[in-house]
Amino acid sequence: MENKTLSASVKALDKATSDVKAFLESIVDDESFVETDVFLTGKSFDSADEALGEGVVTGYATMGGNPVHIFAQNSGVLKGSLSDAHANKIYKCMQRAIKSGTPLISIIDSCGARVGEGASIMEGYAKLIAGSFDLADEVPHICIVKGTAVGMMATFVAGADFVFMSKDAIMSVNSPMYLVSDAKSFPVDYKAQLGYKAYEGESDMAQFVYSDAKDLAKQLQKLTSTLLSDEGEPGDDPNRVDPKLEKTTSAKERTALVCDKNSVIEYCPTYAKEVVCSLAKLNGISVGVVATEGDYISEKGIEKAASFIEKLEAYNIPLITLVDSLGVNSTLKEEIGGFAKKTNALMKTIALSTIPKIGVAVGNAVGYAYSALMSKSIGFDYTLATSNAVVAPIGMDVSKVIATDQIKELKKKVKEASEKSDIDANALEKAMKYFEKVMANLEIKGKSVEEAYAEMQSNPLVAAKDGYIDNVIEATNLRPYLSSALLMVLGI
Repeated sequence: MENKTLSASVKALDKATSDVKAFLESIVDDESFVETDVFLTGKSFDSADEALGEGVVTGYATMGGNPVHIFAQNSGVLKGSLSDAHANKIYKCMQRAIKSGTPLISIIDSCGARVGEGASIMEGYAKLIAGSFDLADEVPHICIVKGTAVGMMATFVAGADFVFMSKDAIMSVNSPMYLVSDAKSFPVDYKAQLGYKAYEGESDMAQFVYSDAKDLAKQLQKLTSTLLSDEGEPGDDPNRVDPKLEKTTSAKERTALVCDKNSVIEYCPTYAKEVVCSLAKLNGISVGVVATEGDYISEKGIEKAASFIEKLEAYNIPLITLVDSLGVNSTLKEEIGGFAKKTNALMKTIALSTIPKIGVAVGNAVGYAYSALMSKSIGFDYTLATSNAVVAPIGMDVSKVIATDQIKELKKKVKEASEKSDIDANALEKAMKYFEKVMANLEIKGKSVEEAYAEMQSNPLVAAKDGYIDNVIEATNLRPYLSSALLMVLGI
């Protein structure tokens, strides 16, 4: 009789968890998942029936050969709602990950709390979120929003290092019904209001999106390989040169051409598009690349770069910047809202980071873009500039105006000095020699004095002569130089 009872319980549990286990097993290595706390259960507050598996499956597995601990909320049992027992089961999985030093993969699909349990639910949420802070200091945390993440589970998601969101998922701290209660049409399309499409251009909350389990598995394998795998064979010639680098102005294309083939994983691809952040391999070594394009870096772009670099620091992944930007150009509203604090925060993140840093001027490296993203003084270990780069405190258009004013002023002073009989002869001679020297340097065929002056001041060789840039190279040779520089700064 007891065996029949046990058999019935096992069958009921298997049936209740079959869908979530199938999903879980599809994203880890074949036959690698081992379940833990299989029979841990609680009670539904409004039913005498057991919450089979407590609405969550926990265990460990391998992903791309790397060991991971993993939990998956089960929306098929009481809609994945969180109880005290549910929270404790997840917390045990998190602690195992910390103890073994292995990454945590969390799969979120929960309608919220089993409110009938009262204060214990609030304690359960607090335990999970406090536990996520412990994770952040010890092991990587990759979170997958599979279905619904509402209430404090959305807060839990926000603490993960990297977040994948299903195209069909929704996420909000407040109740979706409350947030869209003033909707003019019903039924409400919560996915449109609170799904990935709603988040992608507005924040870096979800860095990656997936369409199905197969797509997710492929992306996870690539990410974990970059984050967790030791240095290996590059699989691509580190000395490969590419003439396309002489012409391209796309940050995405430039990143792909510089890094190992098929190794680039873009972070928040549709958010703050002027700052392209990518995880990749260079000469078989994991790197993080921040590449800028367009005229100016936006407020969102500054925040995106800072968040990404913080993650590189946590994983001890070297930073490479490919700088092509005129700096920042804030609005009055942004200035009053604390724009200076955000620009300061990015520079502080870079200055305090201990990871190796290589900066490259590939186009405009002007003002804040140069200071924050490649200067020696902020902490970059090695710096390069391509021969067509512009390294200057201001942009070419502005510098032309200033050059014109400076030259006019110089001409005026020399003329005034020559008309005064009481002028110091030595001072006049020095002024004339300086003027002649400047004019001689500006005699570049086919260009106005103002254009030539502006180009002379922004030439990367000027910065190189002052020791701020280690080398000026042809863009086509960028990959070989970066491959070599990376080995140098890593001491390999």
